[in-house]
Amino acid sequence: MGEVVSLVVDPLRGERVSIELPLATRTSPETARADLGLPEWVDVSDPIVARGVLLLQVARRSDPPVSLALLGGAAHRLRCASSNGTALGLRRSLHDLDIACLHKELRAVRRLLETAHEREGSGLRLFETSGDRIFNSLSEGRRLRYHMVLGQDGGDVSLGSVDLLADEFRFCHRFDLRDDVRMSVAQHGTLTPTLLLLAKMQYIQRVPDSARAQVADRVLEPFGRHDLVIGPESKDVRDILALLIDHPLDGSADGISPERLRSLLQKDWGLWKTVSLNAGMLLRSPILTALPEPEGPRARRQLESLVALFGGIAPKRRLGFLGGPWWEEVDAQPSVDGRATISK
Repeated sequence: MGEVVSLVVDPLRGERVSIELPLATRTSPETARADLGLPEWVDVSDPIVARGVLLLQVARRSDPPVSLALLGGAAHRLRCASSNGTALGLRRSLHDLDIACLHKELRAVRRLLETAHEREGSGLRLFETSGDRIFNSLSEGRRLRYHMVLGQDGGDVSLGSVDLLADEFRFCHRFDLRDDVRMSVAQHGTLTPTLLLLAKMQYIQRVPDSARAQVADRVLEPFGRHDLVIGPESKDVRDILALLIDHPLDGSADGISPERLRSLLQKDWGLWKTVSLNAGMLLRSPILTALPEPEGPRARRQLESLVALFGGIAPKRRLGFLGGPWWEEVDAQPSVDGRATISK
């Protein structure tokens, strides 16, 4: 048995959370990985991946089962061998866990997240900070945030965040997640590769032209007289390239579906514009250039196929986009620090 201690998770507010240390789970991540039918190359030694896998197993064991699908960096670890190994330079650090669910199951999902530690041990202790509660109260029940303890180093512990999306992906662009969440069991606990790709390629941000030198590899095009628009960060470029290396561009169960991409982009000029610009940026990326054979040429061929696919789509442009942003400008949400201390 461990010791229940008090963690100071927000020193400014004096906010504390009780947790049993050392962290432990009744089911090992390796066992959960095998029970979910995931490949052995999925590296569950990573604390974010381990918690994602364990939460998926808890959700499936619930009565009735709860539908969850991972997205973001942890999902790429579950779907892409290239994201787990170090040989290609595509593995990157994870700091948060992104989960999609169905809005109609949101109450059951919240109960599952808040009580998972009672069934599985302190390694699955999730909690809301005061900042999380404010954020969650303003989210209209469509996006919620929790925090979790990842590890201990003496008197300090590391924290990670859990971002929960209900029904819809709502960032720079929006698209429906419900079909993917419903089929997550057949998709190794994640969104389909098609939506994993779109979730990464939908990113766009406006920055001052004076910042060009700091974001040179991400510049998409000028915007107005004094600004630029830029594409995904290097961590997301790595995830996209791993996805393109490990998944075919076809209609197979494990593929990135050209028909589904065409259907989604044909209805949304703004999303089409963003992913088209980002595909061009990815072809210029030094991360792509640094990939060895045969992975580098494969990723390039996949990107060239995407560019051709996007070029053959001609969605109707809405008048509201003329001269203005065609995306939603998203501000980073404040969170607690990535460390907490054990109260004496």
